[in-house]
Amino acid sequence: MSELSTSTLSQQDALSISPPAQLQAQLRSQLSLRARSQRRLIQGLMLLLLLVMLWSLTQGAMKIAFADVIASLLPGITAGPDGFSQQVMWDIRLPRVLLTAITGAGLAVCGAVMQGICRNPLADPGLIGVSSGAALFAAMVMVFDISHFLPALLQPVLISLAAFIGALLVSQLVFQLAHTAFGLNTLLLILAGVAINALVGTIMGLLAFIADDGTLRLITFWSMGSYAGSNWTQVLLVGLGVSAPLLLLWRYRSALTLMLGGEQDAQNLGVPVQKIKRVSLLCVALLTAVCVCFTGIVGFVGLVTPHICRLLTGPDLRSLIPLSALAGALLVTSADTLARILIIPAELPVGLVTSMLGVPFFLYLLLQYRRSPRHV
Repeated sequence: MSELSTSTLSQQDALSISPPAQLQAQLRSQLSLRARSQRRLIQGLMLLLLLVMLWSLTQGAMKIAFADVIASLLPGITAGPDGFSQQVMWDIRLPRVLLTAITGAGLAVCGAVMQGICRNPLADPGLIGVSSGAALFAAMVMVFDISHFLPALLQPVLISLAAFIGALLVSQLVFQLAHTAFGLNTLLLILAGVAINALVGTIMGLLAFIADDGTLRLITFWSMGSYAGSNWTQVLLVGLGVSAPLLLLWRYRSALTLMLGGEQDAQNLGVPVQKIKRVSLLCVALLTAVCVCFTGIVGFVGLVTPHICRLLTGPDLRSLIPLSALAGALLVTSADTLARILIIPAELPVGLVTSMLGVPFFLYLLLQYRRSPRHV
């Protein structure tokens, strides 16, 4: 009787223990499968980005053969192109393509982080006043033409320097308005951003009213973004300016993911919410300022690219950040290439092309999501 009872109890224990063990094994299998799927997606985007960058190097008012591009990038393997094509390749095309990839990646990551912190799908880097501040200070320099009062060394980079300073100053004003005795309030951040952006828009309207036709056209074109005139100095400065904030955001990826479930829950799990939020928003402001100061405002990238990536991989920033970076680089590189070739010898503003490329694809993903709903 005792042996039978013991056997019955052991069977009951096995039955009670087995389902959780099976569920854990099933969960591990699903997580492993999802991780492999995300790795394949990232690797596929990396390959696609490389191919698009190589294609971009061949396109423009002057066509360069794909074989000549490869020969120029890998000297000594095959005979290189003629001297003029080599100069176009290294002095004009390559720095421009690299700058599009770097800034596209930076803007997309900023959008992903902003939407995660604010837990708002409409959040983007422009919400905290970075883009509007850059446009305001750049427009002021164009309208009042203060370059004559500055040393000759600063005159070529005056607009870029003013845009960078304006982006940081206006974003800091938004941060100060959103700061309370309990820390940085996300709701106040959104409201302050809307208010400051409206104020900056009013001042921009006043500047447009007093500007002459040539200056007004220059302001409008700058506000829609352009990579014309990109050079190696800009690539170096933007690359260095983007690297440090990106690395810091990557370091905080797990904490930012925990904050998606609520700041109070993340705080209970030991996450220093206010510190993470403050540092992350400062990184977003710096990243966006660096990305727009030389190229103007490239809209749409920081708003919709993270949405597209979230539909593909979910909200976890450990996978969303690298995926958004690759998708943003791919989008801006493709858009800039099309901006160069659609109306040769003129160029379209790259911000118009990013919208033309991104909106249809985003709508397609939304339609697919409606047909096969899943939680993201």
